[in-house]
Amino acid sequence: MAVHETVRLTRRQALATSLASGLAAMGAKPALAASKAAAKAPLKIGCGTVSFRTYPLEEALRRIRRAGYEYFETQATAPFCPHVDPWKNDPATFRKLAADLGFRGVTALWSCHGAIIPDAKSVEGISQAIRWAKEAAVPVVVAGDGRKPANMSDDDAMKLLGDRLAAILELAEKLQIHLAIEPHGTFSLTAEGLKRIMALSNSKWLAINYDTANVHRATYVETAEGGYAWTPFGQRQDEVATLRAVVDRVVHVHVKDVVGARCVALGEGTVNLHGCLRVLREAGYGGVVSLETEGDFDAEEGQRLIAASYRYLVEASERV
Repeated sequence: MAVHETVRLTRRQALATSLASGLAAMGAKPALAASKAAAKAPLKIGCGTVSFRTYPLEEALRRIRRAGYEYFETQATAPFCPHVDPWKNDPATFRKLAADLGFRGVTALWSCHGAIIPDAKSVEGISQAIRWAKEAAVPVVVAGDGRKPANMSDDDAMKLLGDRLAAILELAEKLQIHLAIEPHGTFSLTAEGLKRIMALSNSKWLAINYDTANVHRATYVETAEGGYAWTPFGQRQDEVATLRAVVDRVVHVHVKDVVGARCVALGEGTVNLHGCLRVLREAGYGGVVSLETEGDFDAEEGQRLIAASYRYLVEASERV
């Protein structure tokens, strides 16, 4: 449904929106903890505002809603994607915008200072993102391990990561917000590395935001001054096998397809999306699959890409 103007909610609609937000949060349970009924339920389909990262948040949301999506995620990764500033933006205003545009829920927030190992401000930044997410009714905050400094041993890097996770998770547990680690760093692009990170804490609020393309290419986007680069790490992994190995810890999923380093509409690239969706379905995953791109195209090209990807996910939801 195209959205051309602000919608006034009736009391009943407001209550329904509130309920839907609660359901979205429930959907963020790890896959094997989800109800068996989820195996037959339609996939919850979302889209990241990063696809329109160079445009204002409201325009990004209107375009996402126009394409048919009922869920969205956003980022606090300025200057790359400056759609949220958790120190300045009012979470109540954000919630109202999402409701007015007819969204059923906000699924995740990529955190500021989200590279935990190399960023000395990661504890402060991610903690602030968690506080903001709680007030904005966002159930998942996403971060990554980040690139290990060249002069740091693996053991020292993992100890630093564990110490910083402990500080962040103390707040995440208190506020009941999942901290979801994305394959986005030195260790997290393999099943072994993700399991090693998950073993750093016994907290049920430590989880995974799986990214299909990052694992497929053994790389992730490193941002700097509003731009980005793809940094390869080790050997390419099988995105389906890797997901199967860690699916019990997954609370959010980035569905991303690529040809080389270029993001394309889902189903047009080299990522085995169908296999990943089947793993999620078989595991009873009840969360959201959220389209992600790097947002390096104009608005109309982006609109076509997210619309084609929405159609792909709707059809895939019926096939897997």
